[in-house]
Amino acid sequence: MKQKLRNYIFSAFLLNVFAIVSIGGLSILMVRAMVSNISELEGESGHISRIYDMNNRVQEKIFLVQTSFVDLDEKLLEHASSTIEEVRRAVAFYKYEEINKNEVELLFGKIESHLAKIAEILNNTRRKITLGQPVDRTELKEMESLGYRIQNLMEAINSVHFKSIRDLVSDSNTKVYYILFLFLTSSLVGIMASGVAYIVLARNTIMPIIDLATATEKVASGDLGVRVKTGSHTEIGTLYSTFNTMTEKLQEQQQQQDNFSFELEMMVEKRTDELRSSKESLRKTQADLMRVEKIATIGHIATAVNHEVKTPLNVLSMNLQLLNKKIKKCTIPEEKQKDNMLETIAIIDNEVSRINEIIEEFVTYARFPAPDFKENDISKIITDIGEMVYQSAKKANVSVEIGPDENLPPVLLDEKKIIQALLNLCMNGIQAMPDGGTLRLGCTEQGGGILITIEDNGNGISPSDLKQIFEPFFTKKEKGTGFGLAIVQRIVEDHGGQITCHSELGQKTVFAIFLPLKTNTGESL
Repeated sequence: MKQKLRNYIFSAFLLNVFAIVSIGGLSILMVRAMVSNISELEGESGHISRIYDMNNRVQEKIFLVQTSFVDLDEKLLEHASSTIEEVRRAVAFYKYEEINKNEVELLFGKIESHLAKIAEILNNTRRKITLGQPVDRTELKEMESLGYRIQNLMEAINSVHFKSIRDLVSDSNTKVYYILFLFLTSSLVGIMASGVAYIVLARNTIMPIIDLATATEKVASGDLGVRVKTGSHTEIGTLYSTFNTMTEKLQEQQQQQDNFSFELEMMVEKRTDELRSSKESLRKTQADLMRVEKIATIGHIATAVNHEVKTPLNVLSMNLQLLNKKIKKCTIPEEKQKDNMLETIAIIDNEVSRINEIIEEFVTYARFPAPDFKENDISKIITDIGEMVYQSAKKANVSVEIGPDENLPPVLLDEKKIIQALLNLCMNGIQAMPDGGTLRLGCTEQGGGILITIEDNGNGISPSDLKQIFEPFFTKKEKGTGFGLAIVQRIVEDHGGQITCHSELGQKTVFAIFLPLKTNTGESL
């Protein structure tokens, strides 16, 4: 059954109001009784004051009577008699006021009786003095005795009043103690009730709200797996249940959003890869087209050069040879002049041969045949290259270090062309170390292909030259044709590979050739 937290709070409120009203009502009743006691105390105090006044008056008149007896003064006796009558009337009035007090009423009766006797003695004495008879001194003593009795009776009455005052004071003190007890008891009960209420409130309301706030902070920080547990059947339990339902729905929505984001990301990534692949393919196609167009153009130029230049060069070379023979056969008086002519012819013949060599390299580059792919052991090729350049390296004071990987798989390649490319690079490296050094050859499997490195610690290549070393006709050698590295690059690219060069001027130069591993169908792995 669902319970309402507000019903608990309302019940506690009614109980608290009932306790406050009850204790307050009892306190008010006791205070009212104390006020009544104070009024009674004022009355008792008045009675005591009047009794003392009456006693003084009676004693004063008794003393007056005594004086009148001594002086036999009739007027004094008459005044004393009238005063006694006033006292009697006052006693009768006070007796009427305290009619509810039997003990006081009885004492006042005795005082009235004694006052009557005193009045009778005064009347007898006045009559005797008037008649000139002698006054009896025993009456004077009796009257003194009666005055003393009256004084004792009045003190007894005051004792009764004092007892009433003490009772009223004691009752007031008792009520004060009761009020103090009620205050302390209500305070202690209130404190205990407040403590119990705080514990109950903290356990059933405050702590659940704090736990819910903590869970809310976790949800706000992104942790949607948070759930809160409670055994409460109040509104707090409803709030917890609603919170759990909310987080479950949020988690479901977050999961759906994450799935959608993941799918979208995969689609975007797939499309990006496709675009990147298309772009790379397009770039490669453009580069291939440009290279093919460039090679085709160079091929046309090579054909023209070969036809238009090489034939005249051959004629020129043949005529130079005939001229050389005729000069050697003819007689010239001055041998020195003859030697100069032969030297000039030799220089022209060398330059013609050099031009012819350049044309041959140019034609070879332009009409480069397609590679003949066969499975080969690249480690063995590297080892063979090292042996081929060993003698040349030894003459140049260069040591050769070979680091082949014997576990490399067979590679589809044109062995003759690869050997041509590697020999070209090795000879360039040896020539780059005029003072001797070390030539290092290595190969390893890397990134789905074979990486071949040729490293020398020679003079290095300047950054400005490094950008154009693979361009045709570019050379820094005195007798170079400028086609060596261009042909090397052509061979590597015809194998579907790449060649790069890293050089530190005055430190080292490293050529790296990457050849992709291919299947028998020619597809890259």
